[in-house]
Amino acid sequence: DCEIPAPDERALYGVLVLSPEHPYSVLRCISEARDEGRSMREQISEEMWIHLNRTHLEFQSMTYEKVIVIGRSEFNRRVEVFADALHGLADDTMIRDESWAFLRLGKFTERVRMVCRILEIKRKSVSADLDGGPVDVHQWQALLRSLSGYEPYRRAYDARVLPSRVLEFVIQRSDFPRSLVCSLLDIQKALAIVSEGGERQADLEIRVMQMMDEIRSIDTSLIVQVGSFETELRRVEKSCAAIEEAIELAYFTSLRPSSSVPIVVSPGAGLVSQQ
Repeated sequence: DCEIPAPDERALYGVLVLSPEHPYSVLRCISEARDEGRSMREQISEEMWIHLNRTHLEFQSMTYEKVIVIGRSEFNRRVEVFADALHGLADDTMIRDESWAFLRLGKFTERVRMVCRILEIKRKSVSADLDGGPVDVHQWQALLRSLSGYEPYRRAYDARVLPSRVLEFVIQRSDFPRSLVCSLLDIQKALAIVSEGGERQADLEIRVMQMMDEIRSIDTSLIVQVGSFETELRRVEKSCAAIEEAIELAYFTSLRPSSSVPIVVSPGAGLVSQQ
C-alpha cells in the first residue's frame, strides 16, 4: 500500500524506489537483502556477497537527480539486471544444498505471486478485449513485456498477438520461466531437496500439485469468450495464498520461539568476517 499526496514522477521515485522507510521500496529491499546476506555470509558465495554489497553501497547515495542523469530507463534496467544477476550468481556459485533450495523456493513463490499481481493489474487494461471489444494489441504486448515475455512469445508462436495465446503463454507454458506453471515446477524441484517427509510438508506438496492441475485445466480460449478471466484469476490467487501459508507452516512456524521465552544472544554471536 502506498499513499502519495502528489503522485508526480519525483514523488513516485521518492517513495517506491528511494525511500528507506517504505517496506517495499527498491532501496529498502536491497538494504534488507544485503543485511540478510551478511547474516548468512557462510551460506552464500563470495560473488553473491560482493554483488549485494556493491549495489547496496551504490543505492545509499542515489537521488532522484542522479536517476535523471543516468536516465530512467537505464536506471530501471540496472535494477532488473541486479536482481537477475544475483539469482544467476546463486545458481552458478552456490552448492546445491538446502540453503540454495530455500533461496529458490522463496524466489519462485514470490514469482507466482508477482505474475498474479501483474495479471490483476493488466486485467483492468484488457477487460474490454475480454468482453468482446476490439483487441488492444499494445496492452497485450505490455503484459508480455512486463514479464520479459514478448520476444519468447514471438519465438513460441508467430508475431500475431492473440489474447487467448498470451494468457496461455503466461499461465500455462511450462518452458517459459516466468509462467505460473513453470514457476510451480521449480517450486516442486526445490521442495524435493528440502522436504523431510513430514505431514505438513506432504500437505504442501499436494497443494502445489493441486494448483498446477487447476492452472493446467484453465481453458484460456473460454476465458476470452465468456469473460471469466477475473474469476479464474481470483481462484489462482487464493491457491497461491494457500501455498504460501503451507510453506510457512511446513518450514518456519516451528522456528519461532514462544513469546514467553526470552532470546539470549552472546556478544558477537553469529558475526562473520565481511572481507
